[in-house]
Amino acid sequence: MNYVIKKYIFVFLCIFITSCSSLVSPIVENRGYVFDDELLNKVVLEQSIASDVIDLLGSPSTTSSIDASTWYYIYSKAETTAFYHPEITDRRVLAISFNNENKVNNLKYYSLEDGKVISYVDRQTPTRGRELTVIQQLFGNLGRLGAGSLPGN
Repeated sequence: MNYVIKKYIFVFLCIFITSCSSLVSPIVENRGYVFDDELLNKVVLEQSIASDVIDLLGSPSTTSSIDASTWYYIYSKAETTAFYHPEITDRRVLAISFNNENKVNNLKYYSLEDGKVISYVDRQTPTRGRELTVIQQLFGNLGRLGAGSLPGN
């Protein structure tokens, strides 16, 4: 009997320890374009054209909204521990610019340290007109309904 209880306690402790280790070790998510340095070295300034870049790196994550001559390849690594919000631990951005001849003009690398925090403004633009209370909304149409607008007339 004593041996059976020890066996159950041992199994319970094993399950408890493995569940605790999953709380401590983070879940890693790789998002976006995964950089391959061997392929990146094949992109040559003033020689590679846009179709070569697509063949080597694939389609870009996004392009410039002002002029489509800049392509961005974006990668980020997020780690989530237990029930906390994901934390971005690594970010890499490759910006490839093209000149008028469609050749690679510039390569720029950005990292997590190059990013800037943007503060959002919570203000709202007021609208014209008056704001009605709940009671005004409920009883506001009483007396406005004429006999000509009733169904069947």
